[in-house]
Amino acid sequence: MFSTPPRSPGLLKTTLLTLAALTTSTSASTSAKCNPSTFTFPSLPALQHIKTTAVQVQNYTSFPNRLSEASLATTSASTTGIPPFCNVTVSYTHPGHDDLVNVHVWLPLEKNAWNERFMGLGGGGFVVGEVDGDGPSAAIQEGYVAAVTDGGHLASLPPDVWALRSPGNIDWPLLVNFGYRSLHELAVVGKAVLRAYYDAEEKYSYFKGCSTGGRQGLAVAQRYPGDFDGVLSVCPAVEFPAMVTSLYFPQLVMRWRGYWPSGCELGAVVKAGVEKCDLGDGRRDGVIGRLGECGFDVRTAEGREFACEDGRKGRVSREAVEVVEEVVRGVLDEEGREMFPSYVPGTQFAGLLAMMNSVCEDETDRTRCVGVPFSVTDEWIRLFIEKDPAFDPASMSRETFRDVFRRGIEEFDSVIGTPIPDMRRFRERGGKVLMWHGMADQAISIKIGRGLYKKAKGIEAKRGVEIEEFWRYFEVPGVNHCVSMYGAPFPWSAFEKLRAWVEDGVAPEQLDARGFKIGEDGKVVVDEEVRRICLYPEEGVWNGRKWVCVKPGEKIKVMEEKEEL
Repeated sequence: MFSTPPRSPGLLKTTLLTLAALTTSTSASTSAKCNPSTFTFPSLPALQHIKTTAVQVQNYTSFPNRLSEASLATTSASTTGIPPFCNVTVSYTHPGHDDLVNVHVWLPLEKNAWNERFMGLGGGGFVVGEVDGDGPSAAIQEGYVAAVTDGGHLASLPPDVWALRSPGNIDWPLLVNFGYRSLHELAVVGKAVLRAYYDAEEKYSYFKGCSTGGRQGLAVAQRYPGDFDGVLSVCPAVEFPAMVTSLYFPQLVMRWRGYWPSGCELGAVVKAGVEKCDLGDGRRDGVIGRLGECGFDVRTAEGREFACEDGRKGRVSREAVEVVEEVVRGVLDEEGREMFPSYVPGTQFAGLLAMMNSVCEDETDRTRCVGVPFSVTDEWIRLFIEKDPAFDPASMSRETFRDVFRRGIEEFDSVIGTPIPDMRRFRERGGKVLMWHGMADQAISIKIGRGLYKKAKGIEAKRGVEIEEFWRYFEVPGVNHCVSMYGAPFPWSAFEKLRAWVEDGVAPEQLDARGFKIGEDGKVVVDEEVRRICLYPEEGVWNGRKWVCVKPGEKIKVMEEKEEL
């Protein structure tokens, strides 16, 4: 079936075994159409069909795996399972490229349970798509046909396994799959499966994703404007080559300066920024809502007391301030000009997705430590830019880092970057993009998403087009990368806003964000109060009674005095 044997029989075997495990039915009965013979592989000259499997799935209960908007799709899915569905997996290759790509399509088992809509779902990091995660589960729960692609490598396989064919030799077909190609094929194959199963076409099709998934949504809209009617792009990993390389910069600053601040010392610096800027939006709630009203000087945090969870106490050192100060200035060239933006006040520097994590021989001595870089930036520099698994990014000097930064852009921008975000063709087909970014994103600075949108806005303005006609952008205070890690109000209904825009012509003027907490039973409890998330560039301000949208720099009169003011 392959034009040439796969280069890694072990990898192929592992992949097919994993697919078999995923598609194992929990019920002896299957619907008549949930059968491989129902489906015909679409005629695409660049693809060669390998295999199609179709299995009925009952009482699927892996949802939800993490706290995200998918968690609110149902209050009972985690115990009773989502509605039954037909799991169709289509495997194919690109002749001559020795890859094996798998598209997974989950279809509500009964046609009357389908809402006549198709949803493509993105991935994260170097994972092209979450094959067995919250996204497909939530989509099925809501009546959508959900489609995900692995892009030719399983989520369980790190880039060290697949990025290089040999030292110095990138697996370009898999990188192109990751960049954009497999996303178009997901749409073509997924819709073919849908139409064969229901004997009907979808009324609307959507794509949604965060981080890598957010970038994917923008990439497929620009490159393949006919694939989707609407795209929800969240915290998108745009400017990918430059952005991912820049994520290593904080680690290098700590090594260059010989000081690795502890998480609690960094937390004290962040807290100082939040306290300085919190009231800029009219409400003291631990969330920075107006960056333009902030004006936080990192140096003012020096000497601030902090306490660690292990009982250690201390004061923010001058060394820590100098490290953070250089990090927030961003990557600079030889003349001191900004090469890439950095973080804003309110962003956490240590933690799950942070860029300044470290471990020390002695926690009381922060001069003998080792940095713990974010795995994606470490892999990107070693495997893709240097093409050498043994390369140590921590050894880079300032000069070497600038060189690596530039080479990454030069070599990969055309495949996975967003040098010219021109959505003209998508706009002309009536497509809509709703994009939002968490203002406390510790992985991808809000400056990056904002910069891309402003660049696209300028492109459309030269054509006499208001970008808000088809692409709307929102900045969400206090939200981290893709999720709200500290209970900050989260725009749970963003996708429904997009759908109303696409199907009913109701353009979103705001997003409704709600805070949450985890109840004693482990379930998510959402606040009743709604925080208004304004259409960029407007900002949300508390006027004493409600949230209102104002222009940057605009002042308002507080209508009613509150204690927190």
